[in-house]
Amino acid sequence: MKGLYLRDRIRYLAIILIALVFVSFSGQYAVVSHAEGKDNTEDYLPVTDAIYRVNPLYAGVVSVKELYHAGELKITQDAVLNASDKATTEDEAAAKLREGLKSKTKNIYIYFEFPGTNYDSTQLISIENNVFNSAMKHTGNGSEGDYLKWGYSGMGMQIAYTRKNNVTSGTFTFYMTYYTSAAQESAVTTKVNQISKNLKLSSKGNFDKVLAVYEYVCDNVKYNYGSSNLKYTCYAAACNNSAVCQGYSLLVYRLLNDAGISCRFIAGNTSSGGHGWNIVKIGGVYYNLDATWDAGKSKDKYTYFLKSDSDFDDHSRWSQYANAEFYQAYPMSSESYEADGIGTDIPAKSLSLNKDKLTLKAGGTSQLKISVSPSKAQKGLSWKSSNKTVATVDSKGKVTGVAAGTCSVTVTSSNGKKDTCYITVTGDNKDVKSIKLNKKKLKLKKGKKFQFTVKIKPNSAKNTSLIWISSNKNVARINKKGVVKAKGAGKCTITVMTKNGKKKATCKVTVK
Repeated sequence: MKGLYLRDRIRYLAIILIALVFVSFSGQYAVVSHAEGKDNTEDYLPVTDAIYRVNPLYAGVVSVKELYHAGELKITQDAVLNASDKATTEDEAAAKLREGLKSKTKNIYIYFEFPGTNYDSTQLISIENNVFNSAMKHTGNGSEGDYLKWGYSGMGMQIAYTRKNNVTSGTFTFYMTYYTSAAQESAVTTKVNQISKNLKLSSKGNFDKVLAVYEYVCDNVKYNYGSSNLKYTCYAAACNNSAVCQGYSLLVYRLLNDAGISCRFIAGNTSSGGHGWNIVKIGGVYYNLDATWDAGKSKDKYTYFLKSDSDFDDHSRWSQYANAEFYQAYPMSSESYEADGIGTDIPAKSLSLNKDKLTLKAGGTSQLKISVSPSKAQKGLSWKSSNKTVATVDSKGKVTGVAAGTCSVTVTSSNGKKDTCYITVTGDNKDVKSIKLNKKKLKLKKGKKFQFTVKIKPNSAKNTSLIWISSNKNVARINKKGVVKAKGAGKCTITVMTKNGKKKATCKVTVK
């Protein structure tokens, strides 16, 4: 996120180190159960040591010491054997855990029973880890999947189990530390439903749903530079209207998935550090969204709305969101989504002119060329001469020398990027290049007069004396100041020319 604190940058480095451990607990953490190899004659089942880990997404933000630590785990064999809702597969255990995470339960007990007695603590810890990761897989429900994955700061894992009667049974126990409470999540649900109703999402098509949600978040959420960890939550964005990138993206995720639009939260890094954004599905393919970086803009200035990867500058995904398997599941559009009036004012990342200096004669012309990135940003360019009496420039960068002297021509993008070329105009152009009358056809009543005006180019031209001629003085006469007087009915031609006769202009006059 642009403007991240130093600890956020440190956090990104820590993420890389911790994520590998968290995704799959390695053997060094597979502690041996105290129950293993012993007859269970105690009231409580022996347990594995508890393993506590900070969510790798928030490494550097919180420490293991700050996490909630439970007391001694006490599970009786009778409680396990008599449990009526035991999970018999990893998927069943994950579904039960998901509900516990959604309700913000601190101590979550998942009773399990697996056939056979060949399970040891290492295998069970691996299964428990798989259950935890599966509980946060994307389901299309806005309050599940990525919403849960980004909604806790850390967790502990512990197992109590026994092996008897040809089955292995026990509990997977999770000790959760959340950023929000159950009451706050209830407030989020109420607010999200209200937003959806106010935006009339249920009656909109897919594109209009995405645009409505994006505009709402960009218009209503401001970036939070405070120290409270609540800023990482959807609650902060939805209810407090102030969050960091995680909050922005979780609100987009919640609103769009609840409205039936497939949306994912993508984690990655930018030139400013760790960052989060979204991808959404329209017409069978996915597009990038970054409401955080478009916040506060009008929609014609959106730079990160429905962009392809190639147009999504300064965003690099973490590996788990950039591998072939993920792209196969969430195929990205090869081109950005084009919509009238949205993102039309595209800011330039860089621009440069093909010349730093230019010399031309008075009356002469030269075309300046510009390189701009991205190329679509050319629509917002403006050109300006510092002194129009020396040289002028048109909207396409064509420079015309007017009179001897120096000036500068500057091109500027809509977001303030600019480059300048310094112009030197030499000599005075004494020859008239062209003359033009203000009328090509003229109708007059007998006795009426009309004043012709003449435009001469270049402005610096010398010897600009003119000669006026009427082809029929009985129809109309013209004096040396360009005033024509209608004399009699008929038609004639008025001609104005330089004294040397090289340049001329005409007007056809009809007198009634």
